[in-house]
Amino acid sequence: MWPQRRPGSPRPSTGAPDLRSYLEELSRRYPEELRTVQKAVDPGWEVTAVAVALERVGRRPALLFKRVDGTPYPVVTNLFASRRRMALALGVEERELSAAFRAREARLVDPELVDGQDAPVRQVVATGEEVTLRGLPRISHNEKDSGPYITSGAMVVKDPDTGIRNIGIYRHKIHDDRRLGIHLAETSHAWLIYQKYRDRGETMPVAITVGHHPAFYLGVLSFVPFGTDEYSVVGALMERPLRLVRAATVPLEVPADAEFVIEGYVPPEERADEGPFGEYGGTYGKVLRNPVIHVTGMMRRADPVYLDVVSGYPDHQLLGGTPRLSFIHRMASVASPGVREVFMPPSAYCRLACYVSMRKRVEGEPKNVACAVLAADPFIRYVIVVDEDVDVFDERAVLEAVYRNVRAESDVFSVPGAKGHPLDPLVESGGAKGMQVTKIGIDATRPVDAAAEKARPAGLERVDLRAMELDS
Repeated sequence: MWPQRRPGSPRPSTGAPDLRSYLEELSRRYPEELRTVQKAVDPGWEVTAVAVALERVGRRPALLFKRVDGTPYPVVTNLFASRRRMALALGVEERELSAAFRAREARLVDPELVDGQDAPVRQVVATGEEVTLRGLPRISHNEKDSGPYITSGAMVVKDPDTGIRNIGIYRHKIHDDRRLGIHLAETSHAWLIYQKYRDRGETMPVAITVGHHPAFYLGVLSFVPFGTDEYSVVGALMERPLRLVRAATVPLEVPADAEFVIEGYVPPEERADEGPFGEYGGTYGKVLRNPVIHVTGMMRRADPVYLDVVSGYPDHQLLGGTPRLSFIHRMASVASPGVREVFMPPSAYCRLACYVSMRKRVEGEPKNVACAVLAADPFIRYVIVVDEDVDVFDERAVLEAVYRNVRAESDVFSVPGAKGHPLDPLVESGGAKGMQVTKIGIDATRPVDAAAEKARPAGLERVDLRAMELDS
């Protein structure tokens, strides 16, 4: 267990956005969306099982577990399983989430470095022999996972060539009390940086943030060009500089208002078995020989809240899918200025399919848009393009457009042998050659000269259902 509060250490109250300020706001604005569990639960299965059991009956509240066996820390999970909750993180309504994300992401706000005395995450610091992962919640997310995983870890590294920070979220298996695993997909920026350290024969310093304001997580998952500091994107989404503090044992800067920070080094060649693990698509990934993090330091608040992400379910899927929409919108808009909105539906795990609405000017334009989207994200295998009056957030409306408008011989095209993603369920199951998949585009728009008006009853907008005295 970590040491208790250092004598004379600070209890700063900064007013900066953090996990607890968000939970307070969520409880005030949407009390039905945050449920507290007072019963003691087993982290080996019960934390995620409760969230999934609620999902099966159509409920997706954030869950705050007050008592978790084996740890003194409360656990909050399922926080990202609702677009309304993510919109609250940006201070907007749900219908405004995508547009607000796009607008803010374009206005980067550099972080600010603060003194350790002003950093809540430095209230308790462990180094040397005090360092241990024992006491953290040992949460297993799926029945056949290879062990407990940290699923909310936002890992920061620095490019050894430029010194620019890169931050992303990766799964971390808890190997033992002082070692973590890390899965770096070949498409990730951190993997590119790790290769630079390997080529030099050097260890890579890392620091992992566990628990912060949801806008922090949306920001670090943004799709920005390699060489962009995601801390600046976080500041853009928060509309204020992200407060940073120096780590205790590695040459990195970490969020001052985090709940936990875990620090360490990744040796250039060391590997350990990692997996299986239930990924975003609800299937188990293979056992891999992945890099290892040797933990050298840990920092936390005096009374931290541990954030968990329910892997393979909406909590995981929406968190990863929502930030992608801004980049995909940009790429689609290059193909056509008529693009209105994009959405990656939960039915495809917020990864494998994308719906695009647009104002079509000429025939063939939707296919150009579909090609741009398919190229934008290696996860996407299916793109459906619809007219601007179709709500892409309403899957029934999108499918209705497909059934009504699509002629398969002319409106559907495929791209065989395209590069997919290593975590695509088709790739992991061995159903793809290497990482090659077939990508499909569907033009579900009406012909340019077709009538757009949809049949509807007269006076529909004047109906007041409350005045109808309907039986309950």
